Amino acid sequence: NAGYMPGVYASTSWYNNQLNAAELANYDIWVAHYANVCGYKGKYHMWQYTSKGKISGISGNVDLNISYMKE
Repeated sequence: NAGYMPGVYASTSWYNNQLNAAELANYDIWVAHYANVCGYKGKYHMWQYTSKGKISGISGNVDLNISYMKE
């Protein structure tokens, strides 16, 4: 009612082995797969490709993601 859209965040392994993709068809999917290419073969909206990113002005590692979402 507040205008927020739900989503599901999980690793490729969790999506492939623990979740039923057909039941998630109405949700935005955010996949964590730390590699040069996302290994999840289903439809997804965001890909977290590393937890060791570097951003100027932030000390330590940060998660880096690519979003395929449209407004």
